[in-house]
Amino acid sequence: MTATVQSSHRRPTSPVTHAGLKQCVDAVGAAADGVLDALATMAAAMVDAWDDGSRRFTIADIAALQPHIFEQLDRQPWFDSAGYVMSELALADQPRHLEWWRRGQRNSYLPLVLTVEPGAPDCYDYYTMEWFLAAMVEQRRFASGPKIDLPCADVYIITFSYPVVASGVVLGVAAADVALSRYEPQVRPPLQRIAAPTVLLNSERRVITSNDPAWSTGEKFRELPAVASPEWQAVETVTDDLGWILAVGCAPQP
Repeated sequence: MTATVQSSHRRPTSPVTHAGLKQCVDAVGAAADGVLDALATMAAAMVDAWDDGSRRFTIADIAALQPHIFEQLDRQPWFDSAGYVMSELALADQPRHLEWWRRGQRNSYLPLVLTVEPGAPDCYDYYTMEWFLAAMVEQRRFASGPKIDLPCADVYIITFSYPVVASGVVLGVAAADVALSRYEPQVRPPLQRIAAPTVLLNSERRVITSNDPAWSTGEKFRELPAVASPEWQAVETVTDDLGWILAVGCAPQP
């Protein structure tokens, strides 16, 4: 679905103040940083295990890092699943490896088993995924989505990734699938404090969340909002590296 970006909003509209907009941007940015800080902790554990890099990891070495995955799943209730996705440069006994765990029943965790061997008919080629390439090529944080989580079919997720780099070698990423239904309470309240229709968009122009029913999660705008347009009174970058923006609408014209 594509947003028409028409001024048919149901919320009362007031001019947004600079202070109110900054508070909203800061709060949403802090929510994103909270997820990525958790992944940075996971990444640091792998860097410590890499030691001096005199030998590459075995699959057993990566399995030994599972407690760090479980720790963040315990601490971050909005994490639907999380794990390490490995670079070929870091592995000794297997071309690729994905150490990924998802929530099970009664506080248990279940491994996600996927074929990742290059050339396999059912290969999950994570080397083509933007959240992995951002770490491998640019060594930067990344967020992909919201998108429908196919195994669940009805759950919107955002995949956050954090590069794991030791001594100039990209070992892979620490990453998590964040369930938007559990994450929205972190990012929507700051928008609701603005007395004008406000939407949070990702770099692909898709709606992450909003304070107005005119915009639904996952909707894609035809173009990014701009303050030069009469529909928008403010447009602010939330995170430079993730590409999120916050746009505040204007009152409908008579």
